[in-house]
Amino acid sequence: MNPSLSLFRKLIPCMLLSALPLSATETWPVIERRGDALFENGQIFRFIGLTAPNIQAHESQILPDFSNRFPDDYETRDMLESLHRLGARATRTFALSVACPEDGKMPAYISGRRTYNEEAFRCLDLVIARCHEYDVRLIIPFIASQSFAKVRGVDDFGALAGKPKGAFWYDEEVKADFRHFLDFILNRRNTVNGILYKDDPAILAWQLGNEFGSYYGDRGLDPKVWIPRITSWSIEMAAYIKKVDPHHLVMEAGGDRAAFIASPYLDVMSTHLYEYWNKQAGLPTDLAGLARSDRAECRGKKPLIIDEFGLASFENNKALIEAIRDDGVVGGLLWSLRCHRRDGGFMVHNEGGTTINSYHFPGFGAGHDYDETPLLDLVRAEAFAIRGLPVPAVESPSPAPVLFLTKGGFTWRGSTGASYYAIERATRSQGPWELRATGLQDSVVGLAKELEESSDPAPVTLWKDTYREPRTTYYYRIRGFNTAGATDYSSVLAVPSP
Repeated sequence: MNPSLSLFRKLIPCMLLSALPLSATETWPVIERRGDALFENGQIFRFIGLTAPNIQAHESQILPDFSNRFPDDYETRDMLESLHRLGARATRTFALSVACPEDGKMPAYISGRRTYNEEAFRCLDLVIARCHEYDVRLIIPFIASQSFAKVRGVDDFGALAGKPKGAFWYDEEVKADFRHFLDFILNRRNTVNGILYKDDPAILAWQLGNEFGSYYGDRGLDPKVWIPRITSWSIEMAAYIKKVDPHHLVMEAGGDRAAFIASPYLDVMSTHLYEYWNKQAGLPTDLAGLARSDRAECRGKKPLIIDEFGLASFENNKALIEAIRDDGVVGGLLWSLRCHRRDGGFMVHNEGGTTINSYHFPGFGAGHDYDETPLLDLVRAEAFAIRGLPVPAVESPSPAPVLFLTKGGFTWRGSTGASYYAIERATRSQGPWELRATGLQDSVVGLAKELEESSDPAPVTLWKDTYREPRTTYYYRIRGFNTAGATDYSSVLAVPSP
């Protein structure tokens, strides 16, 4: 981490970045490309980490009133602090959502034709601003090729102008609408730190979108027709981005790679490598071999980032990460990390029908079937190794948890880095205290499917007291632990017995 940023983070971690002078960004410059490598302050910039697809909008466990659709400051900090503790210098948001009648009143980033949701963009403002504190750079894909429920994409964007599916790539009116969107986002002034997006070093790269290469395959379209259309659109929009924002890198999202390598407007090549999806499609599943092949295609020409990978065995993921490190790939991002939930527990999201319900830092028994803890430990070790640094000591968890009552017992807003929690009880608010439970975890086996499918995801009960005397008020407090130490205690919660 840049020393001045590290000092800033340690001295005033809760200070709003609106007070951060713009001159502070001079010590944290925009990432540059030279040949097939990226540079920061004249030093090669490389990273291993995880994607953060719900850092800018939740798509799971959304309350009926949509009040938790966009992460708050606690959830944003939890995600970025988790990435920082893992040694990740970069992450990737997911695509910005488009309003669609099928999603009802679900808030989206692009709320109508040439109309944008200020609430949503204030969330992105916060994310970008907080990245300065945690030394994490963002790859931001503008739009999805897919039309996922709650994260609609290119066909839905075209529909805002009354255009048919596919028009996004060739219709001049829709392209003009997209340039309007680019003007809006690139020239936006962050409401938290006051920096224009096009000047903000927190942004590692603008990515044209998410998985454009899947557009024609998902819809059974002729690739000979659609690859040229998508490629032409990509180069045209990359040129426009460079005109408005000449500072930041532009990253492709699928199309004719040879054309992208030849284009002066595209800086970074992208690839997504998944064992699970490749197996479903009858494609090779040797992720390390696929990465080396992609790297060979780009070597000496353009940098390569594997901006999504995973849904694989531990051994396959490990071999891929080692290939990234040893073969000069700029970086790789495991799919995907989910943050603590402000209402208690974690956000969860099942990945494509696999056993993987996303990763939760620092790793829990709930993720045993998909090697969550050893895989996160591997990511952490390799995140420092790719930078030539020793792995630092584990930090004690923070902040103090917040204890809540539920209909069935208790839940809590978790502490970043906590492996387990202990709850104490007393009959007086000042104690003496007795230990009622320890070893409690807030990522719990069996909750993922329940939360994913719930139409009203109220706070879940993580612990229930087994015995209380009637007509007695009990006082409870909780704190989190890991191998390095403990958090402060939560505030005390008074609970009368019936």
